[in-house]
Amino acid sequence: MSELPGRPAARLTPRVSAIIPTLNGAATLPPLLAAIARSAPGIPIEIVAIDSGSRDDTVRLLEQAGATVLDLGGVPFGHASARNRAAERARGEILLFLTQDVEPAGEGWLAPLLEALEAPEVAGAFGRQIPRGASPEEAFLVGANYPAQPRTLAAGTLREPFGPGATFFSNAFGAMRRAVWERFPFPGIVMSEDQAWAREVLRAGHTIRYIPSSAVFHGHRLSLGRAFRRNFDSGSSLQQLGLTGGVWLTGLAHLGRELAWITREHGAGAATHAVVYESVRMVGFQLGRMERAIPKALARAMGEAPRA
Repeated sequence: MSELPGRPAARLTPRVSAIIPTLNGAATLPPLLAAIARSAPGIPIEIVAIDSGSRDDTVRLLEQAGATVLDLGGVPFGHASARNRAAERARGEILLFLTQDVEPAGEGWLAPLLEALEAPEVAGAFGRQIPRGASPEEAFLVGANYPAQPRTLAAGTLREPFGPGATFFSNAFGAMRRAVWERFPFPGIVMSEDQAWAREVLRAGHTIRYIPSSAVFHGHRLSLGRAFRRNFDSGSSLQQLGLTGGVWLTGLAHLGRELAWITREHGAGAATHAVVYESVRMVGFQLGRMERAIPKALARAMGEAPRA
């Protein structure tokens, strides 16, 4: 746990527990751990990491940062189960969920997120993701999901068509009160456990705030194969949650805006690649929606997340 100057960590009660699932994250963890340490003088904060068997310096870096490092306990990694297990060990009144590849943007990355949780009706808050290093397709998607304008989500949000720009919450960079998590842990679905969590707390009458003044850098450059597998998982989980209504209309509208932006910013060649990339993603998503009709062995091969 990061410690305040002049006081031993063992005597501190952390206000915030930073929860980070890790796997071979040594290349990306140092700036994140440094940013967490710089937050400590004003915000008592601990780090609880749950590691999936890293073979690089991930565990050493975490231990040097004072983190509590858990392992999976012999069970396969699950997006929900790993985070829930780490949350059980956390001591802070605020649970701050991060991924190992986010890098806080500036020194004011955390305070606005925590301030949003001071309102009793707010169950969770999530910040902006800036797609540094992302492919053009992923950069456009991140820009749609995490714009510059703040947003407050309430139960009525659930009636909106779900798709790009309608993100309910993100546990790549988001926080919630521990008391809320104890009532509403992440549900055990293949993927999109953060959207499922948000749906439950919104239905219970809470609100969620999107705070773009809290920001991290977070971008992906996926192969076509990985894009297919991730979207297979996404289609499966969102179908289970009943959030795939109108997916064709929202998807085609997003694609039109994306191609116009990529052509303008990156040229016609990049737009051609985007058509191929988005076609692969859509096929993966649609097959994921039909997972219940697919033999289990084939579904395990088509998806990225572990399945029973």
